[in-house]
This record gives sequence, C-alpha cells and structure tokens, in this order.
Amino acid sequence: MINVEYKKLNNYNNVKIFMENNPDIKPKGKNKTLTYIVIVIVLVAIIGGGLAYHFITQPSKPPTQTITIAAPVYGSSSTVWTNFINNATKSWQASHPNVTIKFVGPSGASSEGQYYTKLDLMTASSSTAPTIMLEDMFYTATYQNEGILAPLNKLVNSTTFSNVFPSALGQMTINGTHYGLPTQVTDTLIYYNITLLQKAGVIGPKNTTWQPTNWTQIINAAKLVKTKLGSSVIPLNVYEGVKADEASSFTSFETLLYGTGYGLYNFSNSKWYGNNPGLNETLTFYHQVFSEGLATSSLSSTPYVTVGQYMQQGKLAIAIDGSWMYGYQWAPGAQHPINNFSKYVGVAYTPTFNGAAPHYNSMVGGWGWSMYNGTKDKALAASFMLALDNTTNQITLNLPGGALAGGLPTSKNAVNNSDFKNLMPTDPALDTFYTNALKYGSYRPPVAAYPKVSALLQTAMGNVVSGGYTVSHALSTYQSSLNSTVGSGSVQSIPSVSNSYTPFNGINAKYTNSNDSSNYAIFMYLNEPTLETYFNIFW
Repeated sequence: MINVEYKKLNNYNNVKIFMENNPDIKPKGKNKTLTYIVIVIVLVAIIGGGLAYHFITQPSKPPTQTITIAAPVYGSSSTVWTNFINNATKSWQASHPNVTIKFVGPSGASSEGQYYTKLDLMTASSSTAPTIMLEDMFYTATYQNEGILAPLNKLVNSTTFSNVFPSALGQMTINGTHYGLPTQVTDTLIYYNITLLQKAGVIGPKNTTWQPTNWTQIINAAKLVKTKLGSSVIPLNVYEGVKADEASSFTSFETLLYGTGYGLYNFSNSKWYGNNPGLNETLTFYHQVFSEGLATSSLSSTPYVTVGQYMQQGKLAIAIDGSWMYGYQWAPGAQHPINNFSKYVGVAYTPTFNGAAPHYNSMVGGWGWSMYNGTKDKALAASFMLALDNTTNQITLNLPGGALAGGLPTSKNAVNNSDFKNLMPTDPALDTFYTNALKYGSYRPPVAAYPKVSALLQTAMGNVVSGGYTVSHALSTYQSSLNSTVGSGSVQSIPSVSNSYTPFNGINAKYTNSNDSSNYAIFMYLNEPTLETYFNIFW
C-alpha cells in the first residue's frame, strides 16, 4: 500500500523520504531506470491533481474594479470632492472591497465652460472617460445626443425617479428616458446691499425692502447709486461675455430675456428664435447699463467669487445672481461670510421687462449625476450612483461650504430628513424667498445645440458691451451665426406669439402665498400634487 500525501511531495527531499518509507517500490536490476520514470510520472500526476483540487476548492477573489468620478473643481477643490465622495459612499465601499473609488477632476478648469472642455476630452476615449460625471442638467441633451450617457431606466428603480422634483428630472430626461440622477436645483434672483440703497435714496433710511416691478426701476436705482455714492461703488452687476461663460447666458442674460415674453426655442415647431423683440430688449438693457457706467465687465472675469467679495465689502449695490450665492459665498464657513446676512443684504425677484404677468422670472437650473455609456459594469456603477445620490448626501452636497453649496436637494422627501434644517439659511424669510422663487422659473431648452447657442449669446453680449457694436448690429450678427450653427431651416426670426417658453405661467394661490408657511417648495416636498398641477407648474 503506497502512502501518499500530496501536500508533502513538493520537493526532492520529500520524494526521497517517500521512497525510503515505501521499500516495496524501490527499483531493482536493469528495469531500474524505467521504474524511476514511472514513479516520477505517477508522483507528478498525484501532486498536480492534488494541487488542482486545492485551488479549485478555494474561494476565488472577485476581480478588482475602479469607478472614477468627475466633477467641477472651479468652485470647490479636489480635496472637498474626494472627502465628500468617500464619506457619502463609506458603507457602499465597505461592502464592495474589490472596487476602488477615484476622483479624477478634471483639474485646471476655472469655469464651467473649461470644465466641459476638459470633460469633452476625457469622454472622447473609453480609456479616459469617467465612470460617473456631474452634469449641469442643461448639458444632458448634448451628451445624450453624442452617445456619451448611459440610459438609466433599466438600471434604477422607477420609485427613485418618482421621488425627484419634475422640474429637475425633466431636465435630465429625453423622450421618456432618464440620463441622470438630479442632485441639486437652483434659481436666480436679485441681491442688493441694503445700506447702499438707503444711502442712495433708493429706499428710505428705515426701509430694508426693495422690489422693482420692471427693468426701468432697476436702471433708475443703479443711476441713483452712481450719482449719490460715486465711483467707489459698482451700482449693478450682470455677467456678460465669453469669459463668464454660462454665468453670462444663464444667470444674467436669460433671467432677463425670459421676462420679455420671448425665449430661445420654440418647442411647437422645433426652431430657435433668432432676431426678435425679446433679444432686442435684453441687449438694449446690457448696452445701456454698461455704456452709462452702471455696470463693469471686471466682475465677469471671476463669476460669483468677486461678486461675493464685493457684496461683502460694500462695493456692489445690486446683482442679478443665483440662489447658490448664499451657501457658496456668504453663509458662515463660506468664502466671504456675511454675519447677520439679512440685516445687510436684501433679496428681490427679477421683474419682467414691463411688469407683465407673471410679473417676475427666475431661471431654474442645477446639477445631476450621469453615467458614461461605455461603462462595462453598468449595474455596479448604478449601485454606486444611488449610494452617492441618496437624500442625505444631496443635503450634504448643498450645505454651506459643501462642494455644491447653496442649492436645494431634488428629492421630494428631503424635508423629512433630520439634516434638512442644516441646509437652509438661518433666516426663515430667506428660506421662504429662495423656495418661492421657483414658481417663477423658466428653463434652458433641453436641446443638444443649446451650449452652442449659449456661446453665441455670450458673443452678442460682448459685442454690445465692449465690441463697439450697436444693438441692431449685434442682433444681425447673432442671427447670421445662429443660421450657420443650427441651420437656417431651424431658425425662426420673429416669433408670431409671445410667452414662447415660460414654463411657469402662475400657480394656484394656495401654493404661492409667500406669507404661508407651507410655501411652494415645502408643498412640493411634503405633498404629491396631481398630474395637472405638475403640468401647470413645470411645463
């Protein structure tokens, strides 16, 4: 009987011992060589089979995978993003030890336009494309049209989407297919320095409230500031030109444009509006405030940051800007904190051109997470996205000092989260104002060509502000460029109807009473409006 234990037959000495312990198989005579060969073959077979059994029966380790995340760092930092992502997905990472999470920037982008320039380069190749990317929601249509984004309908449960504000979800949905998980919603408004407006005589010495009802009142207020306070104070800021990128188009220009009754795109015939009265009125506003020294281009070079600083220092009187400014610039822990904020800075809705209904306009935007369509393990990536975008993480992301400071979470049930109270500014009146501004909201058209059209708007602004163009010359140049960019067959020169793209045409008073504690946004958080209500509000 041969006594074989394969684990011990792994070297020459062990084989020798084996032979000595089994004298019956010791080779003899002239068959000695042949016998040794047979023994070696048998031993190799035994050892190989044993080793094979050993490795087959051992549990195999899952292959190592990497999930990369891209997000803008121009308003934050790589460290802030890395810390947020790791903290937000700590439990998920613990349950997926074979997955490496890596933040990939892109670094070196100082504006949203530069962020997308770098993101375009990254997504041009599957070897450099991030698995997950943070998208300004208006860019969804462009990336979807280019085949960059993965559809999420089959990867994410429908209940997740039903818990998202339609105002946000609609901007990342194309023909019923969801291409992102919205994580932030924002709006635009007017900020003003109370003390400066009091000194200039725009409001009384004991009055803190100013609400212009048309554009003329904004211009007149800026003129008073210039006359009474001199060159030490900038009367008004509206972003302009290519350098400020989407801050020019979205935050300032479109906030005014959509208050004229004209928009950028006619959904009834799928055409872009070219030369029209709304564009004329908006460019005329720009031409006047810059040519008369009521505004300066210097604040457009570093969007948001310099405005935050100048408002803090009392060097800026009025600014058309975004709801994110409080958390991003002025809240405790932000870049330029203003103690007792509402004592020094007031807020107002941006009026329509001549005060016509709905009387005010606000541009609604925000950000969301999308997945690269070339991702190999989409189910794994979707699981990570859901962990990253849960309600608690949405709140954390938007907290003052956070990576996307100043926005509102997009989950309807966020108000029930214990951390929600940490998101809102400390002044209840400011809370109410930000949320109520949503009811006057308009949206950038979710059409693939929008970023190109936005760039044309920026050029048109720059032409009238510093290029020496008359408004009519800038309009004709814009029209020509628009024809070349999207095709003349896709351009409508003079709209035949007004209110071309104003999704919010007013809401039932029970939802909009600003004196009611159950203001619009809280109503949306706490309740399930009917489909008809959603239609009236969002589309």
